[in-house]
Amino acid sequence: MWVEDLPNGKYKYCERYTDTKGKIRKVSVTLDKNSSRAQNEASRLLYNKIDAKLEKEKQKIEDEQNKIASITFWEVQDEYFSIYEETVKAKTASLRDTAKKKIRSLVSEETLLSDVNSVFILEILEKLYYKENYSYSYIKTLKASFNMVLDYAISKEYLSVNPIPNVKIKKKVLTLEQREKKKEKYLERNELKQVIKDMAVIDKSTSLLIEFMSLTGLRFGECVAIQNKNIENNILHINGTWDSVSNSKTTTKNIYSDRKITLPKRCLQIIDEYPLKYPKDKISKDNYIFIYKNNKPYNISVVNSRLKKINSSKNLSTHIFRHTHIALLTELGIPLKSIMERVGHNNPQTTLSIYSHVTEEMSKNIIEKLNEIDLLN
Repeated sequence: MWVEDLPNGKYKYCERYTDTKGKIRKVSVTLDKNSSRAQNEASRLLYNKIDAKLEKEKQKIEDEQNKIASITFWEVQDEYFSIYEETVKAKTASLRDTAKKKIRSLVSEETLLSDVNSVFILEILEKLYYKENYSYSYIKTLKASFNMVLDYAISKEYLSVNPIPNVKIKKKVLTLEQREKKKEKYLERNELKQVIKDMAVIDKSTSLLIEFMSLTGLRFGECVAIQNKNIENNILHINGTWDSVSNSKTTTKNIYSDRKITLPKRCLQIIDEYPLKYPKDKISKDNYIFIYKNNKPYNISVVNSRLKKINSSKNLSTHIFRHTHIALLTELGIPLKSIMERVGHNNPQTTLSIYSHVTEEMSKNIIEKLNEIDLLN
């Protein structure tokens, strides 16, 4: 304790103490005198003051700990997603919301955050994957959703450790059927021709749309988001994607997806042939190319439902035409880097999954070339 003389003739008695967080704090009291009796009184008052402050801090910590101890996983999940949905596109938020709902069907509303440990999460994911045969990619999606919430909990100091690194799911050994199915991610050239032909019978505009995707490698959202102003001569600037949730054009998937590609002649013909057009009084550079009803871009569910009507050994969806484009470029001997740039991939693994599967036509050519080799003469 020390004493400071004040201008008004009084005395300020001061003392330092360490608070509950380890910081040095100062308290003081002012008295009229600087006698032994006054010093004893000041000391008593100062230590009472320090005790009161420390007790208040301890009570605050205890209240916070009790709050954290009673907070549920659902509460933290809601808190996190109320912020998250403001930082991503509507479609991304919708996908994460689907995962959130699935998790809530497996984690009760009363489950405390502190109870969501690695064992708890592992039991849920193992049951879904090994017993109920959910796909490995779906399990990864749920695991990522858990991780987002738990990472947020750490940032808010609701948790000290994220249990997710200890949650490890071993991938099942693929059956022969599953391995063959992995090879069905793209169409051979003859299969593609047949699908386009069959679709032309069902709906001509859809037939032209899937042909365009096969020749460009565009994602469905990128394709239907093309506007007249995005095409200059035979150069297409892919600068956005159609968000079916917000029903509007938004930015591309990532910076690598924003790109310019050269269109083959057939693509320009497709644009001219496309049967659905804007009324003459509404034609502008902002018009979309691949429109459906009410001059709005095609809905992916409409196209996928039409694809289901086609009799094919492959699982037909809009994305198969993007993979088919990669296979076609591979067949033509185009380097991997060039293919990645054209389709807007930054991760070579994504392209390699298609690139590495040699098409039937290439396999035939390899055998034909090998049969021509005569090492004896």
